[in-house]
Amino acid sequence: MDSSLTTLERPAAVLTTTALLHQDGFTCTLVTLESGAESALPASRSPDRELLFVVDGDIAVHADGVTTIVNRGDAFLLAPDKPAALTARVGAAARILRVEIPPRQVITPQIITPRA
Repeated sequence: MDSSLTTLERPAAVLTTTALLHQDGFTCTLVTLESGAESALPASRSPDRELLFVVDGDIAVHADGVTTIVNRGDAFLLAPDKPAALTARVGAAARILRVEIPPRQVITPQIITPRA
């Protein structure tokens, strides 16, 4: 039996997130994905669709069995409650602005009728 000990280094994170805004139910996060890396997108807190806007680089969005290429300056609407993964193009890291919108609220206004 070999009694030597092997220490494994923790791999660097391929996807990092930086919170930019969290106010009144709106959440904006800057997602950075290393060059050529693929990672699952963390689950959204919103039950509605969310917007992904590519600030730098190009990505492939893998969601609901479909892969969509999204280039710098383009946006993608991600369906609610669907797991998604992102892949950055080899040779360049990608930065994506993720916008989560609070659940919609239906408000019925009070109807005031004039008195005769």
